[in-house]
Amino acid sequence: MTHSRIACIALLAVVSFTARGEAQGWTRGEVAAAGAALGAALLLDRTFDGTVPDRGGERFESLGETLNHGGRPGYAVVLLLGAWAGGEIAGEPRVAEAAVHVGAALAAGGIANGVLKYSVGRLRPNRTDDPLRFRPFSPENRWQSFPSGHAVVAFSLAAAVSEEARRPWVTALAYGAASAVAWSRVYDDKHWTSDAVGGALVGIAAGRTTVWLLHRRRAAVLAGPGVLGITLPAR
Repeated sequence: MTHSRIACIALLAVVSFTARGEAQGWTRGEVAAAGAALGAALLLDRTFDGTVPDRGGERFESLGETLNHGGRPGYAVVLLLGAWAGGEIAGEPRVAEAAVHVGAALAAGGIANGVLKYSVGRLRPNRTDDPLRFRPFSPENRWQSFPSGHAVVAFSLAAAVSEEARRPWVTALAYGAASAVAWSRVYDDKHWTSDAVGGALVGIAAGRTTVWLLHRRRAAVLAGPGVLGITLPAR
């Protein structure tokens, strides 16, 4: 199967969920842009991989190792537990609630990541020069390149934090840091570019949708049982 066909399939798959996504706060433009980004990354996988030395680059090796910590869920869990405990102790329920919401988004992203890695079965770039080698349902780590788990973690956190904070500078900082984490995985030759882009999209979807659902549930609870005709506030 050619790169162009795979790109078209990816684009059509994302666009086919437009109506459903729009019902969950996603616009048609956002869904189409996501499909286009993934399609473009698939087309450019071989090109970008050619710029990365085998087994990863050395010039920014220390930076890449540092950024990798941002994609490890264990660190995020510790920070979120600290934020939750701090909110409870300080009498700031909004902070504690936000920590729970972000944690739920992280969990949702992790589940999606595990299912996709196992189902897609893509060979990592440090094992081949061909981005189109797949072995679905393989338990071996080398066949679990798509999506990048680090990117999923980083972007699910970024999206959830952005939705909770609702501050432009927080959004810019969160997504900038997540992008750096995703870049480090490509630079380390652990993932194809489309793995990083795919992980970013999965993380953003998990973060935004999870927070949207949790806020919708909270609004319904506050409205009270038996109340009809209530329009829930958009988030």
